[in-house]
Amino acid sequence: MLRVIFLSLWGLGAFIPIGLKAESHNNLWLRGTLTYIPSDKFRIETEFQHRRQNGLSNKNLLDETLLYSYRNWIRYRHNKTVHFSVSPFAYFANYRVIRKSSDVGADPRREIRFSAAIDLQHEILKNFYISNRNFVEYRLFTHGEQDIVRYRNRLGFRYDIGKKIKLNIYDEILLNVTGVTKEHLFDHNRAGIQFEYSILPNFKMDIGYMHISRLPLNNMDMLTENNFVFNFIYEINRPKKERKTSAT
Repeated sequence: MLRVIFLSLWGLGAFIPIGLKAESHNNLWLRGTLTYIPSDKFRIETEFQHRRQNGLSNKNLLDETLLYSYRNWIRYRHNKTVHFSVSPFAYFANYRVIRKSSDVGADPRREIRFSAAIDLQHEILKNFYISNRNFVEYRLFTHGEQDIVRYRNRLGFRYDIGKKIKLNIYDEILLNVTGVTKEHLFDHNRAGIQFEYSILPNFKMDIGYMHISRLPLNNMDMLTENNFVFNFIYEINRPKKERKTSAT
């Protein structure tokens, strides 16, 4: 039954617009997460993120600033299958995608976000998992723009290669539920592959590639993005019980 639900939700990808003009960009996503674990049920995370993008007439993915962000998460593990997450506060500074000369050096679009998510996971074969994440976020813009409620659904598959390495393949659809015209119901789609490596018991790194098809709010020209992703996660105090089961 879980597989049927996951695959049905993944069918939301049918909302992706086709036949629109596409423009390609190269980006680098960097994220660092500091995690405090008060018990085997709860995790409290502080997340910092920085993204870079190519310039006007080049493909150098380090050339210009794309985003800065800060976000807190409170996560609760109900059981091995169901996890809940709440982000009571997040701040984002979104810089313009460089498409013309006036985009270079322009002031960022600032926003505050409040988010909630539920993650479902099911082991279908030994060390092979299917997962689904339902995510709702409220985007409050600081310059008087219309607030947006955005829904996200992510379907993924994970294979554990031993105790230290995990391979993740996923696709995520993002839809604007309120605050936009019907033409912009589709926000963007993310398809990616990611390797997670546990360097130390309390320190791990994610390396991956993500392809994004994005429809900007201010026009109907589709953008495609090649994103190279690096995430670093450090856990301040992991309970002894969790250290023994970190591979799950």
